[in-house]
Amino acid sequence: MKSTSITLPNDVMLGGVKELLAEGRQVVIMTKGVSMLPFIVGKRDSVVLEKRASVAPGDIALAEIAPGHYVLHRVREVSDDGVVLQGDGNYRGQEKCRPENIAGTVVAVQTPGKPDRDPYAAAEMRRWRRWTRIPAIVRRYYLAFFRRIKHITI
Repeated sequence: MKSTSITLPNDVMLGGVKELLAEGRQVVIMTKGVSMLPFIVGKRDSVVLEKRASVAPGDIALAEIAPGHYVLHRVREVSDDGVVLQGDGNYRGQEKCRPENIAGTVVAVQTPGKPDRDPYAAAEMRRWRRWTRIPAIVRRYYLAFFRRIKHITI
């Protein structure tokens, strides 16, 4: 069977994803970009999303941070002021949104040819905690190196 791929603007596609998640459905989307490196690789990994009642620090969430502008980033902090998000591959820069603007939470990461990964398994969370303790300048150079290597090997 021949498959067809179409590309839609993020605001259109992710708006539809948000509606499906609100209906209680599970949605799989292909990631793009580099903001979640090294844990989620854009244009290679897909994520399985579900709507959850709440989010906690460490969760990976699809959030609408401005009308029609979505990010798939990790929750850094939840407070009365809202939810603070930051991509694992962003050594600085954070986004804020209200809890009601969290469209869904990642429940699995899919990499072609490998079993689905639980992003909240103990080993994955240890890797993430170690990653966040590395000084930002070191992460910056590691990510720059990682991106260049990926361009060479593709």
